[in-house]
Amino acid sequence: AGGASPTGPILGRGSELRRLYDMPPHMGHADGVNCITVVEDKVYTGGRDGQLFGWRGVPSANGFELVQDGAPINLNSSVTAMFYDPATKWLFCGLWNGEIPAFCKDPMMEDRLTGHRRSIASIVVHTGVVISGSNDSTVRLWTRPSPQARYQCHGQPLQCPTGAITAVRVLGDSLWVAAQNGIACFDLASLQVRGTLPSTHQVTGLVEFQGHMFATFRNGDIKIYDGAGNQTHVLPSRGEHTSNTAVAIMMHPTANVPMLLCGQQYGYVTAYDLPSLNPRGSWVCKHNSDVKAILDAQFGGLFLTAGLQGDIMAWQWGSPTDGGGGGGKGAAAPAASSPFAPAPGGAGVAA
Repeated sequence: AGGASPTGPILGRGSELRRLYDMPPHMGHADGVNCITVVEDKVYTGGRDGQLFGWRGVPSANGFELVQDGAPINLNSSVTAMFYDPATKWLFCGLWNGEIPAFCKDPMMEDRLTGHRRSIASIVVHTGVVISGSNDSTVRLWTRPSPQARYQCHGQPLQCPTGAITAVRVLGDSLWVAAQNGIACFDLASLQVRGTLPSTHQVTGLVEFQGHMFATFRNGDIKIYDGAGNQTHVLPSRGEHTSNTAVAIMMHPTANVPMLLCGQQYGYVTAYDLPSLNPRGSWVCKHNSDVKAILDAQFGGLFLTAGLQGDIMAWQWGSPTDGGGGGGKGAAAPAASSPFAPAPGGAGVAA
């Protein structure tokens, strides 16, 4: 039931997509939300207000809601990227000022990775090495000589030939770096540039799927490359899908098909089935609020979206049925020093 629209049907009330939760305006961030990540059984959101919030998902009358877990952390600069490494239990928070505060959950410790001169766009961890990409057009690699030591920049920064960086991802033995003027691929062994994929439109995101790299572009295009950097498919900007601001891949729980979710300007999201790239449908999160982050909860078709106006919503795929959301944006809460500090009165987490 795709209809004639190039972006599929509008997935409204009664469709296969249900909005479980819409965070009330008095909760959470005082400005836009840039990034979301999961740390075990908690969700963390980083905002333009410089705050790092922790949340727990709990049952509610509508099925699900987010409850603030402890006081927010004030990082004193817009939080522009986050990555949690389950192997080492470190949470890395890239900031607009170029710094990367880091928090270890077990044992509890902190660090601050300094060196970038402009905002951090993306962070990944590969074989224990922290890789950060910045709007200063460099990639830095960070390592620790011992588990007790602080992170240090490994070697010289890698200069990205395609400009200000927007995303970094590892595919096979290559580091893919998305940027203002295209994509650069670095050999992970030699750290030399293998080649570039120039573009007239900014590359806004990278996501790996079945040995291929999906790249989203500012104008709404989607391009797919194999591991060698050969372009295998292009899905040009179409219909209302004329921008890309966030991207994620997740599984549909009942159709059992992987989907590409493309967040866009003005609050729109379009889902495409993979590998066919047939449009499953589109919807609006919050009107006129660019979608800045999409997070697959990897449980029961649940995912979260966050936007430029501070909106945080929870959604769930399933069979066509009805649904809504609700819940309770506090501002002047006490500050905490670490996201892993126990909450006052205990830090129990709902199952």
